[in-house]
Parts: sequence; C-alpha cells; structure tokens
Amino acid sequence: MQSVFDLLENRNFFKLVCGAGNEDAESVKRLVYIYAKAGCRVFDISARKEILEAAKDGADLAQKDDVHFCVSVGIKGDPHISKAQMNSSCIKCGNCFRNCPNGAIYSSIIIDEKKCIGCGVCAKKCPVGAIKMVDKDVNVREILPYMVENGVEILELHIMGHDKKDLESKWQVINECKPKLASICIDRENFGNKEVLSRINEMIQNRSPYTTIIQADGIPMSGADDTYKTTLQAIAMAEIIQNANLPVYTVVSGGTNSKTAELCNQCDINYHGIAIGSWARKIIKSQLSASDFWENTEIQNQAVELANSLLRSNFFEC
Repeated sequence: MQSVFDLLENRNFFKLVCGAGNEDAESVKRLVYIYAKAGCRVFDISARKEILEAAKDGADLAQKDDVHFCVSVGIKGDPHISKAQMNSSCIKCGNCFRNCPNGAIYSSIIIDEKKCIGCGVCAKKCPVGAIKMVDKDVNVREILPYMVENGVEILELHIMGHDKKDLESKWQVINECKPKLASICIDRENFGNKEVLSRINEMIQNRSPYTTIIQADGIPMSGADDTYKTTLQAIAMAEIIQNANLPVYTVVSGGTNSKTAELCNQCDINYHGIAIGSWARKIIKSQLSASDFWENTEIQNQAVELANSLLRSNFFEC
C-alpha cells in the first residue's frame, strides 16, 4: 500500500473531490465506489461523521483498502461551507433547477441542503434574486479530532474568506489534531498574489517541511467544461506557489479536468497531484443518479470506465 506521502512524492496523487459541502451520504458512497474501482486513492469529503462512514462503505464495496481520506472545512465567507436558501419571491422559472450541477434543486423548487455544495450557480441564474447563499459551519473542535482518530490523514482548510480570526482559530485546531498532512486551499478571487503568499507563509512558518499541501485553486467549483481555458487559472495559481519555492506539496485544483496534467507539463509546473471535483462528478452524473445503481453492473462499469479514463488522461497509474 502506497502511503499518501508516496503518492505525492511519485506525483501519483489524484484526489476525487466529493464536495466539502456534499452531505448526501448515498452520493458520496457511490462516488467513492466508482472512483476507487477506477484507481483513485485519495478522497476529499465533508466533515460529517455519516459522510466518512459512507465513504468507507464505498471503498469497502470496491474492495479497496488502500485509500486515503481528506476532510475539508472552510472559514466564514468561503463558498465551500455555504448553502443555497430560497425566499418567497421565487417566480418558479426553473433556472435554478435546470442549472444546478449537483441535482440539489427539485422541479418543485425545493433545495436539498444535503446535496447543495455551495457553488452559487443557482443564485447567479435567478432573475429575481430569490436565492441567497448562507454559511453552514461545523464545530471543528468536535469533529476534526474524531476524523483523525478514525483514519482521516489529511485535514484541509479552505481560506477563501476575509475572516482572519476564524482562519487562525480553525488552523490552530487542525495543527492540534496532528494529521499526517495539513492542506491549505486558496485561490486569488479575493486576494492578490502577494497576499496569497503572505497568508501561506504565515500559516506554514511553524510546520515541518513537506507536511503541508497547498491546494492551488484556480477558480473553485468551475470545472463545467473539459477545455484548456477552464483549467488555465489552476495552472496559473500553481505557478505562483512553485515560484515561491516553499517546502510544501502542490496540488492543482479549481477548474481541473482531463487537460490539466497536459497543460501543467507544457507550462513546466512541478505539481505533486491533481484534485478534480466538478468535472469528475459531471462525467458520471447520469450513472451516479440511476435508481438501480447497485443492482445494475452495466451502469457501474460504464461509470468506472469514464472515471478511469479521466485518471489516465492525467497520467495517473490506475
């Protein structure tokens, strides 16, 4: 069994992002099952006990005992911990229903909070402003020690927000939990390059070299298309980290797809891994939502082949 450090050192670290806000246990179970069978060995999940159990069940059903789990939390204002809420001004136009990438909105215009991943697409598509995004946080002091005690090896903090006090508090908890690796997920939507590096340097100053992952998020939750343009910002973000010569592992994320590794190599990006969420979930969406998923081996095999193709397109050994 390769350790999570082996995967990073060998640049064979492919992380399937189930969604930091994805609280749909059945969906997570199916995602882990499909991608574990396809060759994925690292899974990013929500900081919920039932979600960790669902992920473990998926790995067990795939008969894979060499998987590693990452649990993600966010600071206040980060979209990864937000949920969509609808008010009475809804005109039932169906824009939100048609555009939700995670199937979290039903035709009767009801939002399933467990399936909502906080991407905000529905709010952007609403013509009357009937949807707002609200934070839904977890008690990190309660949940993160439990996660580490139950086999989670990576704790990840999304810091795309301005609440410095919340950042410092949650980062302290993560360090106190002493996971094998701590991960910092950051993009440039709210910060310039200098502030990005300033935050990272401040957070890693008391950590041992190469015990930290920097997840270089291009544009979070933006992997709706399989194009070079979609993944371009992820590569640009990774280059900023690379040029800083920090003693960290770099994982490319945010708009990642089947073109990511190819573009990284063309741009001489020395990345250690790739994390894919939106695109990885999108390519198996129809199979994932099948009512007879567990009984229909043909559907399962279709999903596994699509997932395996995504891993192979990014040069990962399966």
